[in-house]
Amino acid sequence: MTEPAVAICIVSTDEVQNLIGVLDSLSRSTHAKFSVFICENGGSAGFERSCRGLESADFLKVDGSSSGARRHFTLQPAGQRVSLLDLGSNQGYAGGTNSGIRAALEEGGYDAFWVLNPDTFPEPEALQALIERQAEGPYGMVGSRIVFTANGLIQMWGGFDWNHWLARGSQAFGYLRPKDTPADVSAIERRMEVVCGASMYVTKEYLEDVGLMDESLFVFCEDSDWCLRRAKHRLGYAHDSVVHHIHGATSGSSTDKKRISPFNLYLTARNRVRLVRKQFGALWPAPALLIFADLFRFLIKGTPAGYLTAVKGWWAGVRGEGGPPPMLARRP
Repeated sequence: MTEPAVAICIVSTDEVQNLIGVLDSLSRSTHAKFSVFICENGGSAGFERSCRGLESADFLKVDGSSSGARRHFTLQPAGQRVSLLDLGSNQGYAGGTNSGIRAALEEGGYDAFWVLNPDTFPEPEALQALIERQAEGPYGMVGSRIVFTANGLIQMWGGFDWNHWLARGSQAFGYLRPKDTPADVSAIERRMEVVCGASMYVTKEYLEDVGLMDESLFVFCEDSDWCLRRAKHRLGYAHDSVVHHIHGATSGSSTDKKRISPFNLYLTARNRVRLVRKQFGALWPAPALLIFADLFRFLIKGTPAGYLTAVKGWWAGVRGEGGPPPMLARRP
């Protein structure tokens, strides 16, 4: 098998410590034919802080070709290039990911793209396992075994199935099982409709056929939408690709409904409505009403403030709002 050249795309929002962690992990990768494109969503101040932090990392060397909104480094010991790009403003996870992929496509020569969260720590064999599983399918997109860093338990085996009427996944495959629990990979792949956005290995052919992420979703559900538009392409799961994940370090996600951030609640509810508008056409009001009823979960769980925020997001989706949410403009 020809070793593919991989562009690793990471979106950061002024979180240099996470970047140092993920790059340190990638420096140990058993597959060495890759470059890293980091898109900084934290504005110019965040970009400069990320630059200074990366310059201080002993496993990175500053590349003399750096200029303006692009700073280049080389990853030690193998010398892979790391490019830090200043997006100027927060483009969301979808916009940031797309910017990284576009930069890689513009450069040319890449066979696949690994979309990776900044708060992850891939094990050395993670990328090679994704490459091998993709070739076995062949698959258009492949997910990893995602493990919570806090407790060492499974966050998910690859991804999850999808309830189209409620526009949300059910409980993720393997959730909270011990890290080394054996998995029925074929059974997972038969059911999996969405690959976890923390680690998405995507082929160039998939991009050519399906396109990039939908930037109107900004963040949350953008990975789901990308998978649901897969057409002829199959989704795969690489059980030997182990990626440790802090989970919610930037977005305010949480497995505890009482701790989910308003930002997350609003955008998730809004984007669920946007997804059914895309999938159901003129019939979208029916699943939108089911989503509204589903939001009562937050009242049942004792989070009335969370319920009200989610309802506001739902109504924004009904009105057709897209892109960054109003609350982002109010942040200092």
